[in-house]
Amino acid sequence: MFPSSRICRHQELHLPDECWELVFKHLSDPLDHESLSLVSRHFLSLTNGIHTDLAVSDRVLPLIPVLLRRFPNLTTIKITRYFTGDINALLSQIASFNLPSLHSLDLSHQPTFPSHGLRQFSEKFSALKSLNCSHTRHDLDLVAECFPNLEEIDVSFRKYKIDIVSDWEKALTSGLKKLRKVTISGNFTHGDSYLLALCHTCVFLEELVVIQTGPVSMIGIANAIRKRPELRSLLVNCLTYGFFSEDLRKGNMTLEFIDALVSLKGLNCLDLSYSSISDEALCVLAEEGLPLRKLSLRCCKGYGYGGISYLLRKCNNLQYLDLQMTQFLNDQCVVELSLLLGNLKFVKLSDNAKLTDLSLFAIMRNCPLITDIRMESTGIGKQKLQEDCLVVNFHVKFLYLASNTWLDDQTVTMLAAVCPNLEMIDLSKCGRVSKGAIEVLWSCRKIRRMDLALLGHELFQFRFRVCFDVPTLFVLNLSQLSISNEELYLISKSCCKLKELDLESCHKITTRGVKQMVKNCKQLRTISLAACEKVSANVVAWMVSARPSLRKIRPPPRFSATESQRDLFRRHGCFVGKWSN
Repeated sequence: MFPSSRICRHQELHLPDECWELVFKHLSDPLDHESLSLVSRHFLSLTNGIHTDLAVSDRVLPLIPVLLRRFPNLTTIKITRYFTGDINALLSQIASFNLPSLHSLDLSHQPTFPSHGLRQFSEKFSALKSLNCSHTRHDLDLVAECFPNLEEIDVSFRKYKIDIVSDWEKALTSGLKKLRKVTISGNFTHGDSYLLALCHTCVFLEELVVIQTGPVSMIGIANAIRKRPELRSLLVNCLTYGFFSEDLRKGNMTLEFIDALVSLKGLNCLDLSYSSISDEALCVLAEEGLPLRKLSLRCCKGYGYGGISYLLRKCNNLQYLDLQMTQFLNDQCVVELSLLLGNLKFVKLSDNAKLTDLSLFAIMRNCPLITDIRMESTGIGKQKLQEDCLVVNFHVKFLYLASNTWLDDQTVTMLAAVCPNLEMIDLSKCGRVSKGAIEVLWSCRKIRRMDLALLGHELFQFRFRVCFDVPTLFVLNLSQLSISNEELYLISKSCCKLKELDLESCHKITTRGVKQMVKNCKQLRTISLAACEKVSANVVAWMVSARPSLRKIRPPPRFSATESQRDLFRRHGCFVGKWSN
């Protein structure tokens, strides 16, 4: 009986590869795949198969052959802006490998356009679906010749002025007819004709993004989008306040643009950031009953509460709303608007100084599906609420509350109580908050990320003492905090599963405190010690040897690696130096 039961248990644990892949894909942190790959050769093979993205930098270049063989199911390759090698040679090298799932290439921010390399690359990957050439001097004729099946292209912020109409017309007539999403911007000569040619030829176009493009007129945009009534997503924020306002005074061009908008019967995403639009225009949009799911009027002028409330009343399935930098917005407006947003999941209300606690808690109360709230640089903390007025919201996972100078411990403690499933909170530059951050760690048992940079900088004394286990916290930013070695030790014991830690400009921290942290946090992958004046530069080599999980270290001042140390870092797969965010 006993042996057979053991066999049954063993059989129950045997899962098909497809099941394991589903489990691994749903892991909260893809970096956990590295740990799983060490369990067995079977798990190594599975984790290699679900790795889809590769970013190529100078330090990755020597490992390219190994990585391309290890990850056969890559879908996206990005050549980072800090890559200084030969891009043509790199693309030719990639083309020599079998990557059947590769469909996206990112060449943004490159100093030169790799024409030769792209030709060789296209011989192997002619079915490429997505290409990003933003901030790069690109050749659209060559792109069309090499990748006729492109469905998505970003050619924004081209680095030089050109008659882009003829450029586009040649590219569109020779290829690029399957485009579904186009992102454009920058400096070219005939903006209206350019957009018209694009929308006329790309019959499958569904998403159009136009940023800081000129010269272009509202009537030019209107004429273009009328050619593509199937558009589902439109972002237009190229029109400066002065130019757009002049159109408003004339009246007819605004009507042309709005008439064209309402002809897009399937439009579910509309972004008119940094433009000007009237209440009348918003009411016309509302009457048409467009199926909007996403709306951004960030930093828009010309409209008021009447227009936006009427639009939201008609578009009651909105899931994303961005009203940052809206001059008329106050607590009463937000409280009333929140009653119209029962399906809202994501809201941005940053840089609205008139908004206080009333707005924040009204959204939590009246928008039961809300998961992400961004209210940075507001008046949160000015208007205190009674606890009996609060409603627990189990859906809120992300709170971005940076630079709220009125926010204090009392309000943060209340937030922790009503958001028990919070996973990320940004309290950076909140000068009056101290113990409230610890209340978040105590009450929100799913917390994974915290940004506490410059927390409590207005307080005379600030003690950050965590004396309980926080097993879910993976990312912690403590930069520019006056924490001591003792406090850092308590954090390392309580948050022992930390993977990313920022201690930049923590001037009280010494080498001893850093060593204690590294010993206790056995999964630590990234740490910044920039401007930590009391930390010895010699600790870096010790850290790399003592903690094999480390992959990135921003060293303390006066660090200079010897050749043998650089070899040590490379063998351990750890990058030591500055990195971009």
